[in-house]
Amino acid sequence: MLVKNSGCLLVVLVGVYLFDSFVDSAQAKGNPHAVIVVKSGRTSKFHPLRSVDNLTLWCQAEERGSALRIKSAKFIRKKDGTALTATLSDDGKRASYYLGEATVNEAGNYTCKLTTTSGQVSGNHQVFVRPVLVASESDRLDSVENDAFRFDGLGVTAVLGRNINLTCPVIAFPSARFAWSKDGKSLVDDGEHIRFGSDGILQLFKVTDEDRGVYECTAKNEFPVNGHNQINQVILLRRLRLKSNVFTAVVR
Repeated sequence: MLVKNSGCLLVVLVGVYLFDSFVDSAQAKGNPHAVIVVKSGRTSKFHPLRSVDNLTLWCQAEERGSALRIKSAKFIRKKDGTALTATLSDDGKRASYYLGEATVNEAGNYTCKLTTTSGQVSGNHQVFVRPVLVASESDRLDSVENDAFRFDGLGVTAVLGRNINLTCPVIAFPSARFAWSKDGKSLVDDGEHIRFGSDGILQLFKVTDEDRGVYECTAKNEFPVNGHNQINQVILLRRLRLKSNVFTAVVR
């Protein structure tokens, strides 16, 4: 299923790819992918975006083309090591983990671990999500031209001669790659006045009048969709205003 990069709906892809793990001749198999559709490109800590449809991960063990009976099963969410309860099918040959209306926070790597009559077998799941902006409940993010992937964020005020950080917080899996521009021109990390920090932070040192303007953060990632890599992005605009430090007092 193709993912549209425009319109009112934000499409999040959850791809599940099981890499076979062998015990004797047994190997793990599972569902290839699923798609989550959410209605906004903005998420928050206390009200995370949830999928419109329910999501289930499943896996089974096969030997010489036949599914084996499972004695026990569990799924592991790798980023925090949490063990997730698996449900077995009526015939005992398929294990499932019901994510339901999954949140974007549940993207990442998962492992399915099965114990069968022939031994143990495991497979890896990757749950993908396109970059989604993370905002606090009070932050204002206005979509630009009704684009669900482009937002005008809160402006920032800096003091002339001081340092300032511009942030671009997102959730993405695989991790997002960040690029910054100012007034339509790409910025380069020069190691002195401009530096790119971790998690998409833009650091400006000893700001001057020339730093005044509109900054644009573009967060991108990519993952396979129907055999081809799909590039996804979200954009955040932030206006930098400057004020004089003449009246700034330092309290010691």
